[in-house]
Amino acid sequence: MSWASQIWDSSGGEVMARLRAWWYGIDFRELAAPPEIEEEPVIAATADEAPLDRLALLQKIWGTGFLLPGGTDQIMSLVKPFGVNPAMSLLDLSAGLGGASRHVSATFDVYITAMERSAEIARRGHTMSVDAGLGRKVPVTAYDPESIELRPHAFDGVYGQFLTTGVVDKERLLREIMRSLKPRGQFSFLDFMLREAEPDDPRLEKLRKVERYPVLPWRVSQYIDCLTNAGFDCRIAEDHTEIYRARVLDGWNHLMKLVELRNMPKSHLLALLDEAELWTQRLGAMDSGVLNVYRFYAVSTHGAIN
Repeated sequence: MSWASQIWDSSGGEVMARLRAWWYGIDFRELAAPPEIEEEPVIAATADEAPLDRLALLQKIWGTGFLLPGGTDQIMSLVKPFGVNPAMSLLDLSAGLGGASRHVSATFDVYITAMERSAEIARRGHTMSVDAGLGRKVPVTAYDPESIELRPHAFDGVYGQFLTTGVVDKERLLREIMRSLKPRGQFSFLDFMLREAEPDDPRLEKLRKVERYPVLPWRVSQYIDCLTNAGFDCRIAEDHTEIYRARVLDGWNHLMKLVELRNMPKSHLLALLDEAELWTQRLGAMDSGVLNVYRFYAVSTHGAIN
């Protein structure tokens, strides 16, 4: 299959293909494989270019305050089972720029501890919370999921998106989440799952080259076993691959309507190409049967583990 066909088949056609084609200056209907190019250093804006703000650029795809697909619909699907009310205390372990948690906080008048793996993104997210008047209700801080120690019995609910795939010691993290929950506390998350492959499947190599963190997916059965051993009752484990795929394509279609790519500075277009490549490989892994996207919802059976 040609490069053009792979992009067409895995990414909904015109969305990704046009983005790549416009960069190479060719008609997207006549796509051929792009030339191999060496990885370039970060490109500084020229005198007549607006400075590159990568996080602002990504928000043009996924929405203000968001760095992942799905926006408010995605986050509400995760917290809906919690029955959120103002008396609760929530923890977001994949805060990004905090847009998801600010929406939840504003909707339910609830305090949320928002945590993000990237220090740079966390700083920007906290500034956005302060600017929105939610600096105290939705503070955004950085953390390391491999070593985090959470306050015991502190939260009524914990949630996250693509929280564990890039974590080496998943068992430790899940037990730490369990320890942080109040009695009958709830945990909801969305993540990549191995479908018809082994962890070393060569079809994951392209994805590993563009992902920002390690690609270490588990099978659904491994998550259920680990959640159970940590003290959770896993109530929901459902395949959200098609739902998530549609939300990815919605984001890129939104970009195509919002931005005239031909007029974008080169540094901005290169940043978009990086994001396009990332999502092309993610969608390709889903469509090839290597990965699925699953939503889990679990309830603590005894509060916390010491």
